[in-house]
Amino acid sequence: MISLSLWATTFNVSDNLIVSEIDNKIVEHGLLSKQSTFTLNPGKHVIVVYYKDVFEDLDFAENRVVKSKDFVAKFSVTEETHLELTTIPIKNLAQAESFSKSPLLLLTDGNKGEIHIELENINDYRIAQQVNIAVDKAIVEQTSIANNLTTTNISSPSPVKTQSVSNTLIQVNALTMLKYWWQNTSSEERESFKQHIE
Repeated sequence: MISLSLWATTFNVSDNLIVSEIDNKIVEHGLLSKQSTFTLNPGKHVIVVYYKDVFEDLDFAENRVVKSKDFVAKFSVTEETHLELTTIPIKNLAQAESFSKSPLLLLTDGNKGEIHIELENINDYRIAQQVNIAVDKAIVEQTSIANNLTTTNISSPSPVKTQSVSNTLIQVNALTMLKYWWQNTSSEERESFKQHIE
């Protein structure tokens, strides 16, 4: 039997990147060390990562830690045996501070060929996750109710009880939902909505 791990990809991140999640699973790091090498199977992957590095502040003659907020990187693994995730070149404190506000990453394979990577704001990603969970739950509930109704014996002497579908979407934080839909609308749709609520 051939082990499936033969097709796994070694995924390395540079020293200035810390991975906190891979595919919705939290990555544990030690107190004095961080995990920087992972094994990924072929398919789509989502990692939550942040930037952290130390630079000398020449104005104050001291070292400064520069750290970004968490952000999301999405990419696909096909037949690559090795992938390397790095930041764009950062040479000084000013570049580090700029990067921490607007990160740009490079994902390369073993032959230094560039792999497409999509970066996303962590808040947008979490909102989209909540929306997808709510929609999936609503679909499952509606399918279950539809199946129950089609299997009900209509000739039964007892009256058929009608089942109501709970509005699962309302159970999600309303503000979260509004932010998600607002961020994913066109300028024309936003103008139309503003007229609707006035």
